[in-house]
Amino acid sequence: MRSFWITLGPLLAAAALILWGGERLARRNVEERIPADRGRLFDFAAHWRSELDRLDSLYAEHLASVASYSTYLPRDQTIKSCENLFGLRTLYLFKGGRRDAEFPGKRPLFRPGGSIPEVVAEGEEGQLPPRNAIMLPRGVLLGQAGNRGWLPAPKPGYRAHWVRVDPSTFAAFVIDEEELGQALAKHLTDWQENPLKPLREADERVAIEGPGGKTVLTLQGEHSGPAALVLPHRTGLGEWQVLAWDKLKTSTTHDTATLILAGAIACTLLLTGIYLQIQQGRALRLAEERVSFVNRVSHELGTPLTNILLNLDLAGRSLEPRPAEAKKRLTLVHEEVRRLGRLVSNVLTFSRSERKTLELAPTACIPDQVVEDMLAQFQPSLDRRKVSVEWQRGASNSTRLDPDALAQIAGNLFSNVEKYASSGGWLGLTTSMENDRLKLRVSDRGPGIPARSREKIFEPFERVHGGVSEGASGTGLGLAIARDLARRMGGDLLLCSSETGSVFELDLPAPPHLAIVHSEVA
Repeated sequence: MRSFWITLGPLLAAAALILWGGERLARRNVEERIPADRGRLFDFAAHWRSELDRLDSLYAEHLASVASYSTYLPRDQTIKSCENLFGLRTLYLFKGGRRDAEFPGKRPLFRPGGSIPEVVAEGEEGQLPPRNAIMLPRGVLLGQAGNRGWLPAPKPGYRAHWVRVDPSTFAAFVIDEEELGQALAKHLTDWQENPLKPLREADERVAIEGPGGKTVLTLQGEHSGPAALVLPHRTGLGEWQVLAWDKLKTSTTHDTATLILAGAIACTLLLTGIYLQIQQGRALRLAEERVSFVNRVSHELGTPLTNILLNLDLAGRSLEPRPAEAKKRLTLVHEEVRRLGRLVSNVLTFSRSERKTLELAPTACIPDQVVEDMLAQFQPSLDRRKVSVEWQRGASNSTRLDPDALAQIAGNLFSNVEKYASSGGWLGLTTSMENDRLKLRVSDRGPGIPARSREKIFEPFERVHGGVSEGASGTGLGLAIARDLARRMGGDLLLCSSETGSVFELDLPAPPHLAIVHSEVA
């Protein structure tokens, strides 16, 4: 598990980072402009203008009423009427072109910008107009400008409204625009709930600005950039406008080429990591197998050497008093020496195969003779284990193949029966020639080979039982070498299906060897 994170973990992290970065680079935000609904906006603007005109007319009527009352009501009542009007700071009465009376309105607790401006008549004799005063034009006093109107003030934040009371009397009001605007905004905020409902339900982006550019209300949060639609309206109460912005629908797309490139790089890193992980796993398994192989070879070499030394010692002691026993001991020594020879031969063959230096040398030989010579080496051991041999011979013709390779294959198959299947007490052997091919079948009645191991047993260092100190020992190279030699000779070694025991079948090309014989006729 640790090797997994060391090898594959960083590459997986790099692949994930590349995929994430590629997605970020490929992302494209596309804005789609949806025009504001002009019909709804025009309907709302019509209601808005109507309400502003109504308020403007109502406020002007209140001012005219206060001006009319001021000509005959007591002064304190006139002042009280002035204090009841929003934004009214001062009322001035002019008679005969001259200022006749002044009535204060409600004064704010604090008003930035200093004092409230005065209203004076233009050309009023004997008076110097104060600074920042609002001048009432002579045309108004002469009745040439109608009955009412508005005048701007030099000082920001104030305006003047004048009203003709009678042919010789005029009233002028100084209006605080900020207080009046606050009162209007409060009223309009409550009023707009129903008129704005269609725009709110349509998710329109709308704002309303009052006098001085102050925002009275907004729909869908703060807005930036120029408005797509501006509907202004000017009244005596100030300049108002309805602003509307087009809706922006943002959708996200991805650049296909960037995504493909990032995916390809990430997949390459991932596949590289998997490949390296597999190779590392194989290397680790091979290293473990080689260590296990060395342990098994050491065990395999140690066992026959111990037996040789023991039997030689016992044979030397019983040579004169018990010749028969001495002969038996020497026979065992001979078996162990042959066993050592086969083990060394397997190891050398595997080593040459690993180094790519294994070469075959086909020569003329009789397959049955080669198999018989190899079987003779195992006969004493098989007899001692009470394993009977049944052989059906059928390959006695001279053929061309490598006898040493054939002998090594047969020896490994006999060795497996000796080690793992001697409990069955039987070894079946069949040799035959069919269409210039040699068939060698070795059968036993042992415990057999589990289905899960039927192909693995042909791999190097693989055994059905892998313990070093188990009852039957071995290096795990025999069948791997046997199949490798068979395939190098153009054939194959297969494990056949059988109800009991194991059945191995060797199939080799074996062309006949033709000899030219010279004879002399007397």
